[in-house]
Amino acid sequence: MERIYNMKKAVNLAIYGVLALGAFIQDAGAGQWEYLFDGEKVEGLRGYMKKDFPADGWKIENGVLMTLVDGNRIDLVTDRKYQDYELQLEWSVTPAGNSGVIYNVIEGPSASYMSGPEMQILDDKRHLDGRNPKTSAGSLYALIAPNDKKVVNPAGEWNKATLKVYQGHVEHWLNGSKVVEYDWRSKDIMDLVDNSKFKDWKKSFMMYDKGHIAIQHHGEEVRFRSIRIRTLDGDGEDQLDVDPINSLTDAEKSKGWELLFDGESLSRFRGFMKDALPEKGWVIRDGCIVHEAGGGGGDIITQERYEEFEFQWEWKVAPGANSGVKYFILEERKSAIGHEYQIIDDNKHLDALRGNKYKTAAFYDVLPPQSKNVKPVGEFNTSLIRVQGSVVQHWLNGQKVLEYELGHPETLEAVASSKFKKVDGFGFRHNGHILLQDHGDEVHFRGLKIRRL
Repeated sequence: MERIYNMKKAVNLAIYGVLALGAFIQDAGAGQWEYLFDGEKVEGLRGYMKKDFPADGWKIENGVLMTLVDGNRIDLVTDRKYQDYELQLEWSVTPAGNSGVIYNVIEGPSASYMSGPEMQILDDKRHLDGRNPKTSAGSLYALIAPNDKKVVNPAGEWNKATLKVYQGHVEHWLNGSKVVEYDWRSKDIMDLVDNSKFKDWKKSFMMYDKGHIAIQHHGEEVRFRSIRIRTLDGDGEDQLDVDPINSLTDAEKSKGWELLFDGESLSRFRGFMKDALPEKGWVIRDGCIVHEAGGGGGDIITQERYEEFEFQWEWKVAPGANSGVKYFILEERKSAIGHEYQIIDDNKHLDALRGNKYKTAAFYDVLPPQSKNVKPVGEFNTSLIRVQGSVVQHWLNGQKVLEYELGHPETLEAVASSKFKKVDGFGFRHNGHILLQDHGDEVHFRGLKIRRL
């Protein structure tokens, strides 16, 4: 399974243009360029869901790769899947032409655009999509409009496009200018998705950090040349030597994200009501914090306290297992009581079978998740807790599944119906620790990062 990318930083969405995230890919180490089309032959491209080049939908003529208007409308797709890379190509459209580069695509029974976002290729002047900046040439189609640096040549002339993806940061370049940039599956991007036509495909759209790259056949004649790609690895070393899950990008660092776990050390945790870590139960294995089944040791908490924050992590449980992440933990209470983001095997653990208030991503015993897209047991999920002002959100695999207001009568009414009804101050915001629960079962945590809001 390709790892689902974590949700990242907040960006001001009032300006519809480039999301100025402060990250630049220019310093990334790069591999050798490989031509997918060199003017004579196609290598590394085939038909979407096909084994061979689709000669019934595409042709090569005078050093140009082009769509057949009356042919089979089938996208081209790379043989390989790519994660960190730079793609360059030149494109030219006929009047009212439309196409696109669709990336991080996972092949399946649906169309390529149901899993991957698109760098738009378009005749802005004649095609109806050109009237909307967010669907114009260079855009992140239907999501982000190009900035004011955009220069696009008219139909019949060549344009040069570059797509860069590095450690979750994405850039669209058109004719030498960076016109769109954003962080993959950041909260702001997923909010845009939730308000777009792509919301109907949320179980597949932008769900994977590694995938194929597709060139769209939209039915109109569009021409391509000089299609080439190279991998990016940051410092010229093999990507397998890098642990991207337990690390931060420069863009994340600039926005205040901090690692709580680097894959090797638990220095930012200690035992609940203890000065040190438990001597048993908790181990580091394969880049994960693992609580071993029956290992004991008790809960562990962050060294620091957090009041308004975004906390993001990945997790998986063994069959039938139960755990949780608690926040607003106050050791003054002498008991590990806090608001809990439930982590559990929904299908086998008896607690989950009691009802939705006890299932994955619930505010345990208080409020159920409204909907969710939990992965099968044994696969990693990505979760996020966001506390800002009086609003708390629980996210699961890029989807907001629960939102409630601290101190609100409806929240307090739900608390009054829970086992926490006699806990002083429960249901209100506190400056507290974050806790990883020892429930006696095997659970794995990785990619733990936090930022204060």
